[in-house]
Amino acid sequence: MVDNSELLERFKTEATLTGAQVILAGSVEEATEYVLKLVSDKDIKIVVKSGSPIADRLGLTARLAAAGVKVAETSITQWAAQMARGKDVPIDELAELISAAAGEQVPAEPEAILQAARRILKDVYKGAGLGITEADFGIAETGTLVTLENEGNARLAAILPQVHLTLLDGRRIADSLADAAELIKGSSGGIPGHKVPTFITYLSGRNTTADIPGAIFSRAQGPSEEHILILKA
Repeated sequence: MVDNSELLERFKTEATLTGAQVILAGSVEEATEYVLKLVSDKDIKIVVKSGSPIADRLGLTARLAAAGVKVAETSITQWAAQMARGKDVPIDELAELISAAAGEQVPAEPEAILQAARRILKDVYKGAGLGITEADFGIAETGTLVTLENEGNARLAAILPQVHLTLLDGRRIADSLADAAELIKGSSGGIPGHKVPTFITYLSGRNTTADIPGAIFSRAQGPSEEHILILKA
C-alpha cells in the first residue's frame, strides 16, 4: 500500500460515522502528546498494551510510566519479560515471579506458568482504564480496522477496558473489504506451510451492544469510547 491522502480522508470520514474519534498526527511528538492527554483527561491509571511497532516508536511505555501510568504488556512473552525487568531468568525464578503476582504457588513448569499468566492477565485487562492496540490496516470503504494476531491479546485489549485506542500507520489503508481480504491472504508472505494469523479482528467504531437495556454480558459490550490515532509521518 502507498501513501494515499484520498483513502486516508475517506477512512477518517467513515470511521467517524461509526462513532470513533479519529485523530491524524503529523509527527511522533504530536501522536505521543495525544495519548498523554487522553490518559490525563480520563484519569487513567492502568493501560494494557498489545505488541505495537508504532507504540515502540513513540516510546509510549516509558512516556506513560513517567506520567505515573502503569503499563501492562498483553503478550505473555513480553509480560514475563516486563516482570523480569528485561532480564533472561531461569524457569524457577520466573515461576517465583509469577507465584508472587498470582498469590499462589506456581510450579516451575511451562504449562503451569502459562496458565497462571493468562489468569493474571485477564484481571489486568478488566482493571485497565485504557487498552492500546495497533491495527494492521484500515478499510477506507467502511472505516473498519483490521488486526491480525496469533494469541488473541489485542482482541481482549480492544474489548475489556473502558476506553480503547487503536494506533494505525497512515500508509496502511486498503480501499475496500475485497482488497483487505487479499491482504489477509497475503499475510503469510506466500511461504509454503505458513498460514494466515489465527485471530482476525474487524473493528468498526464503538460497539453499541452497551446501549442494549438489560445486557447480561458484563463488559462484553466493548469500550465506551473508541479512539483511532493515525500516524501520518
